[in-house]
Amino acid sequence: MTSRMNTLLVACGLTISLASLPTLGQVAPPPTKPAKEVPTFTPAPKPAPVAKPKTDAPRPKPSFNAKRSTGNIESINTNIPYPKLAQPGSDGRILRLRQSPDILALRSNPNVGPASVERIMPIVYSRRYRMELKVIDNLDLYWQLTAGLIENMNMTDLNEMSKVAEMLKPLVAPNTLSQELENRGILTRTQGGMNRYIVREYKKAITDEIQVLDGETGLEEVMRFVLEDSIQEADLTYNAMLAEAISQIAGLVDETNASSTAAQALRSFEKPLAGEPEQQFSELKEFDAEFRKLPYEEAIAIFRAMREHRKFPEISPTIKPINVLHEGKSVMKSDFGVIVKDGKGKVVKDTYNEDQKESQSQAPAEKPQEE
Repeated sequence: MTSRMNTLLVACGLTISLASLPTLGQVAPPPTKPAKEVPTFTPAPKPAPVAKPKTDAPRPKPSFNAKRSTGNIESINTNIPYPKLAQPGSDGRILRLRQSPDILALRSNPNVGPASVERIMPIVYSRRYRMELKVIDNLDLYWQLTAGLIENMNMTDLNEMSKVAEMLKPLVAPNTLSQELENRGILTRTQGGMNRYIVREYKKAITDEIQVLDGETGLEEVMRFVLEDSIQEADLTYNAMLAEAISQIAGLVDETNASSTAAQALRSFEKPLAGEPEQQFSELKEFDAEFRKLPYEEAIAIFRAMREHRKFPEISPTIKPINVLHEGKSVMKSDFGVIVKDGKGKVVKDTYNEDQKESQSQAPAEKPQEE
């Protein structure tokens, strides 16, 4: 095996460890008391053993924690038709999603209906709020990582890989949205497991494609994708804050007393955000290029002032209610008496499956508090 291949395998291990969740295992504690000394003596002869009738050992009672710990994706029925997240583009390669795959998976997920959205949305808002704080507090790291550091880095340079891994940590959430919803009891084991499966399927399709089409550099490009994917949530959050700021940037510059030449130049970029998606991305890309010329202190101050202008500073106006319905997923009428609305605002009735019943019986009476 060549030296280059050895280095790549080590780097690959580092990349995978970065993308994985913290281990849940714990080391057994050392004994706190010394062992008792055994006195030396000659024991009396033991009587002959008497045979005892065999009895069945009592079966341990299953605990709640044990039940919840069996949520492996492999134990969930995924053989159900649903829209795949991995779709080919005009060039034949899989399109990269411009939205959170965990949110898009909720729409594809055949086990998630409109009744779940009311409980999901507070977690989505809370999660965005926490990620905004991460991005603002670590804006210098985010700018460096997304200004070509990951895109142009040498994936065989272990020192550079370690440096980037440390820079990524403050910008990565401890778990995914699907995992958080399941951990909080908002999604059942089946619903959450299916959501994780749909997201994993999408990412696996991309990594498989990279290895096939990129030939000798396939492994390196897979590692690059893993690194970029680890801060996708931070990337979506940053661009959402730009989209919110562009229509009020002149006032924000005045309010924060930003006096740099770059800050004054931003005034000319103030405009309502375009409605057409491609034009939005084009305008935000141009605005971002100028925004990054600001000193860190002024950029952070502008973001913080922008959040204070909201009706509710903790709720981003760029987040819209999730529509989990599509042409292949309909809400059937039933006699459960629960009224819900579809994505068009039409009042319909929902049919609860067994997992939804389980979720309602286990869900707390109050909505989870924000961390």
